[in-house]
Order: sequence, then structure tokens, then C-alpha cells
Amino acid sequence: MSIPPGTTEKGSGLTSGDEKQDVADEVNRLVRERTEDLQTEIEILREENAELRQIATVYASVPVGLCLLGTDTRYLHVNQRFAEMDGFAIEEHIGRRVRELVPDLADVAEELARTVVEKGRPVLDIEIRGETPAQPGVQRYWNESWRPVTNNQGDIVAISIVAEDITDRKCAEDALRESEERLTAFMDNTPAVAWMKDEQGRHVYLNRSYESRFNLRFKDWRGKTDFELWPLPVAERFWENDRTVLREGRVIEVVEEAPDLEGDTTYWWNFKFPFHDASGKKYVGGIGIDVTGWKRAEAALQESEEKYRNLVELAPEPVAVHCQGTIVYVNPPCIALFGAEKREDLIGRPTLQFVHPDDHEVVRGRIRQMMNAGTTVPRIAERFVKLDGQVIYVEVAATPIIYENLLSVMVLFRDITERRRAEEALMRHTEELIQLNRQLEEADREANLYLDILTHDIGNTENVSNLYADLLIETLDGEAAGYVKKLQCSIRKSIEILGTVSTIRRIHRAKTGLKPTDLGAAVRGAIENYPNNIVLHNGVHCLVRADDLLPVVFNNLIGNAVKFGGPDVTIAVRVREDDGFVRVSVEDTGPGVPNGEKQEIFHLHETKKRGVGKGLGLYLVQILVERYGGTIWVEDRVPGHPEEGAAFRFTLKTAT
Repeated sequence: MSIPPGTTEKGSGLTSGDEKQDVADEVNRLVRERTEDLQTEIEILREENAELRQIATVYASVPVGLCLLGTDTRYLHVNQRFAEMDGFAIEEHIGRRVRELVPDLADVAEELARTVVEKGRPVLDIEIRGETPAQPGVQRYWNESWRPVTNNQGDIVAISIVAEDITDRKCAEDALRESEERLTAFMDNTPAVAWMKDEQGRHVYLNRSYESRFNLRFKDWRGKTDFELWPLPVAERFWENDRTVLREGRVIEVVEEAPDLEGDTTYWWNFKFPFHDASGKKYVGGIGIDVTGWKRAEAALQESEEKYRNLVELAPEPVAVHCQGTIVYVNPPCIALFGAEKREDLIGRPTLQFVHPDDHEVVRGRIRQMMNAGTTVPRIAERFVKLDGQVIYVEVAATPIIYENLLSVMVLFRDITERRRAEEALMRHTEELIQLNRQLEEADREANLYLDILTHDIGNTENVSNLYADLLIETLDGEAAGYVKKLQCSIRKSIEILGTVSTIRRIHRAKTGLKPTDLGAAVRGAIENYPNNIVLHNGVHCLVRADDLLPVVFNNLIGNAVKFGGPDVTIAVRVREDDGFVRVSVEDTGPGVPNGEKQEIFHLHETKKRGVGKGLGLYLVQILVERYGGTIWVEDRVPGHPEEGAAFRFTLKTAT
């Protein structure tokens, strides 16, 4: 209790002047201290308010929706972006339930809230679809994460929501899918046949028009060459033109012959072009137009110009004839190509009027070349100008003809603007698939070819050689017999190598999975193969995850110990179970493995002092152990003394 001014400590009499001054000083001191405390508290509050303002600024300005939702799905707080997505102001959210504001999303929101509250864990990266008042009638998509918010006691008191509007991304994905579907539909419905082959001439793509035109299925042609599918003369011409494209790296235009379903010859105006995938592998693509009618029209022209005119009139492609620089004939598709309504809009006009100014010199040069040589000039892409001034890209082929008794030029046009776009899109669309398919097919074919030669042809030869060696040993004596025995030893080692290669092949081609395998039986089976050697086994029996090739591991390790340790070597196989794994050790008293070779000894082609053939034996052991989910390494049997023998140790998973 404070002492009232003007009294003594005992409450009687008046205080002296000094006592009054002391009381006043004490009061002033207390006031100063309290004032300082208040100023400190005020400064702390200012700093906290500044931090809260910064947090509020970030909360309001982030580009994603942020929301604090009560466990009863009432809005406690939302930022501006979340409010914009719902179509209500921030203050209109507070205290209202989701079902009141966005009923189309209420079922999903209530289910998510129950899940978060009941399970006590977040629901992350969930896609939600629905409508909001912000855009009535429009389906929108959000990617949301819902996280529980707890108090100091760990009770869930609210749910934090982060929502990102992904509608534009979903629309873009849908548009891309539709574009790919349109491209596929375009290629499958174009009247032109299209195909792709690899550098070896194997078919990797045919469009539906190709299948329909020749009554075939692509799956029956995939991976086959023309020599397997067409008569030899036809296949040779196809392959020669394909090689030209690949060798010279340019587009060629060629008319090729092929028999139809009835065996009659058809003619195809083929455009063959080179391209390559991302890895640089080369391919040749082709688009062909059936020009059998045109070829027959050429033959008919020799008999009757009128018949030829009729055929050209009916041709599906634009055709024009110009004489001395002036257009004298156009067929209906050509009229349409240049945007005219009738022939008279084009006939009589200068040819160069419809050629892009930048291509005038090229066209003049081709006309001179054609007239001087009297032969067809190669097809090229040129720019032409329609009557309305629109620039189009067309491929042009031209040949000299006699028209109305005058030397003229017949021109065949083909608008390639859309085709160019389709070719580029097709190559991008199929590039990855073709690359992967080629790599897998090529690797599989080469590997099987080499392994077939090793395991079959060479194996047969070595067996016969071994038989002859046996006969020679029986008939020879002395030094000659010793040489033959060394030869026979080499043959047997080669047979051993082939056996190892065959086992590796079985591993890579095996389709069956791992299964519970008796480890003890595998060890005993391997020991039985070496009855003349001392092989110790601690007799532990257990099941491990492996397959029928597990004995190969012990055959190789024990065989190596016998081979390099000599007849007096002692071998011990120890097995110990350890927390879901089995630790196996194959130890011997042989020459051991130097420290510098302990890592390399398992590498392919590293024989060093221990191994089989060209390093295949221990390489095979490593492959099998890793296939079973384990690891293998080599240590000194006696630590620090490699000369005292080696200890090959590996782990295997126990079978449950």
C-alpha cells in the first residue's frame, strides 16, 4: 500500500519538508520507469503491426487464391484472388458457408472438409471442377491443397486452402489433343498415300490411304523392307530412289510403278524427302499421288490430242499450258487454284503475272532449260500470286509439249502450304516414338544375332573340336599329346565361356519374376560338383528371393576358388540371416585378390588374377546378385593379408 501524502509512516502528525521532497522524487522515478515501459511496449506493437501489414500485403497480392475455412465450411478469411474466383467481395464471404455462395462446389468442399478434420492430415494437389458466380455457366478447373490448422492443444480449428485456377491450362491441353486428333484424321483421310522408312528401308509408318489402296494392314508391314513385300524389280527401283534421298539429303520427285491388287501396273507421283529424329537417325518419308491416269493420258496424247485434253480436264490436280510466255489453257482445278471464276480470267494473261516477283528469274531459267533440252525439269516449290494478290506455295512440274501445233509448256501445280504444315507436325508427333522403337528393335536384333552365333554355331564347332582332340590324345604320345591336351583345355575353356554367355542371355531374356528359392539346396548342389575339394558349409537353411539361376552364383565362386587355389585349397560357405537379408560369404585359402583389383574384378573383360574367360564369370555373378536385389564385394579372408585368401561376400533378400 502506498503512503498517503502528508502523513508519516505511522499515520500521525505532519511530514517535514525533506520527507515531502523524498516522496515526490520517488513518485517521479516510478512515473519515468512506467513511461519508459509503455514506450517500449508501444514500439513493440508498432513493429508487430508493421509485420502484420507486410503479411497482409503478401496475402492480398499473391497470384493464387488463399482461404481460411472453418470446420463447418464457413469462410473465416479470403484474399482478393480467392474472392475474384468466387465472384463475391471479400467481406461477402466472411461468416457464410460455401453452400451459400458457390453451391456448385459445396458437395466437394464439404467432403474435403470432413476428410481433413476426421483424418487430421492435408489433401494436396486435388483437381476440382465446377461453376462459380464469377462466370455463370462456365466450367472452370482449380488445383487446390487443403491443410488443417490447429490450436496450441493440437485441435483442428480451421482449414487453410490454396487454390490455383488452371482452366486456361486445361483448355490448352484439350486444344493440343484436338489438334493431334485432327492431324491424325487429316493423314488418314487424305487421298495421297504416305509412308516412312528407316535407313535400312524398313517401314515404320503407313497412313490409312496406303492400307486401303493396297488392301493391307500396317502391322503386317511394320519392320519389313520393300524386298519382302514387292516384286524384285519394283523393290529395287524403290530402294534406289530411297538411297538417293538419304545419300544426297534432298527431296526428290519421281514417278514409280507398282502393281495393284489385280497385278496391273499403276504409276505413282511420289515425293520422297529425308528427315531425322532428335538423335540424328535418318529416315525417308514419302507422299504419293496415284498418277496412273496421267501416265495413260500421256500415251493417249500420242494418238489423240482431244482425248488428252479430256483427261487433263478431268484430272484432280491443277494443270495449265503456256506458249511463248502466255497462258493458253487451264483446267478447272487450275481456275480454282488462282481464284478465278472462268477460263477467260486466266487465258491470255502473261505467265509471269502469276509468279511471285522474287521467283521470276528462277522460272525464266527453268523454261530456257526445258526448251533447250526438250525434257521435263525437276519439280520445285515456288511462290505464286492469285488474282486477289494472295501468295501461295505450290510445287511445280513442267514438261514441253506440242499444243495446237506450237511448242508449249504444260505445268502441273500442287498447293503444298497445308502439306508442309502437316509434314512438320507429323514428324514432330512421331519423332520420339520412332526413335524409341528403332533403338529397341535394332538392339534386340543385333544382340540376338551375335548371341545365336556364339551359343549355337561356335558351340557346335567347339564340341566337334573337343571330340577330335580326344581322338588325338588316344593316338599320340609324348610331347605331341601334351600339346593336344593344352588345345583341349583351351577348347573346354571356350565352351565354359559360351555357357556363361548363354546364362547371361537367359537372365536378360527371362520373363519370369523372382520366387522363394531354397538357398541351402543351391549351396549343396554347387558343392556336389566339387567332390575332390574341401568345401565347408555352416548348414543354415532359408528361403531367399531368387530364381533357378541361383546355383550359378555358387558354381562360379566355388569354381574360381578351386581353379585358382589348386587341389589343396579349403573353401567355406557361410550364411547368416540379418534383418530381412541373408549375408553369404564364400571364403578360400587361395592366392587372394590384391587391393588394387578388388573393384575391377567384377567389371566385364577384367580377368586380373581371378575370373573366368574374359571376365564373364564374376561379371555374371554380379548380374545375378543385383537381379536378386543384393550387392556383392570381395574382401581379404584375413583382414590386411590378401595373400591369405579371398572372401566373396554378398547379400540376398529373404523371401516372406
